Amino acid sequence: MIEIYFKNNIIKKYKSIDEIEYLPKKIFSIRFIDFTDSNLELISIKFNLDLTSFAKKKDLEISSHYIESTDQLSLNFKIPNYSSNNFFMEKDIYILIKNDIVFTFLSSEIEESLNQLTQFIYNFENTKFNTYHQLFIFQIGVISDYYADIVELISKKIKELFLKTLKSKQFKENDLDYIAELRYNNLLIRESLSEFQRILLLLKKSDKNGKDTFGEISEEIDDLSVIADYLQYNFNRLDDLNGNINSKIELEQNNIFKILTIITVCISLPTLIVGIYGMNFKNMPELKWAFGYPIIVIALILSFIFPLIYFKRKKWF
Repeated sequence: MIEIYFKNNIIKKYKSIDEIEYLPKKIFSIRFIDFTDSNLELISIKFNLDLTSFAKKKDLEISSHYIESTDQLSLNFKIPNYSSNNFFMEKDIYILIKNDIVFTFLSSEIEESLNQLTQFIYNFENTKFNTYHQLFIFQIGVISDYYADIVELISKKIKELFLKTLKSKQFKENDLDYIAELRYNNLLIRESLSEFQRILLLLKKSDKNGKDTFGEISEEIDDLSVIADYLQYNFNRLDDLNGNINSKIELEQNNIFKILTIITVCISLPTLIVGIYGMNFKNMPELKWAFGYPIIVIALILSFIFPLIYFKRKKWF
């Protein structure tokens, strides 16, 4: 789907590129949602765009994610988005600026997530723009708010797990796996956020920005720095949570070992007595005692009870 935001603050949607009448002087923004690689060549020709940044999305160098030429600015980065199995999946976003038009390429999943998590500001129908700069900065702000929302979501899940940990005395491997999932999601957010911050820092230094844009980008960078601090807090909380659960698992294992020790000691003494009198030597005077059997039975019972009394005084149970 293609969504065009005109300068008269009207939004129109198109299903194919052929339907579009390209009038640069009347357009602020063009959004390509769920674009395919086969469409890129047609898009490049119709809108006269340099799409070489699409082939560099896997490169680590920041120069591959921020490309500025005399007539075009290209940004590309990844945003984490929740999949069905509670893991984040990285989705690509491309933003190109040419002929005073903001071209945005993104997936429908990210489009939906941005709309759901930032409904109070991400509403083009009720938001009016006078320049493409305003629309571009608005998009940057929405992405920053999206980072804040998903970090807050991870923080909420960590707090819920912390509360569950405080109330629970038994833990399973699933709890540690869940911590690993949260850590993985937090890691993806940090990597993506760091990449986005570096892009904004380069954008801030660009000669193409006005004073207003410079200040607004600086504010977004400051907001992202605060979000980055919360990400670090999440890692610290996860470390504490992991240590807490491991400590409780060790205590639970110690209790199990204590029970096994008590049972072993209580059984070993009667077993020793039975073993001695089960040897059937000829010269065993106890075998001729009239009360030998009840005496041994009492000895077996006492040898079982005395260790229990001892461990009870030691508060092992």
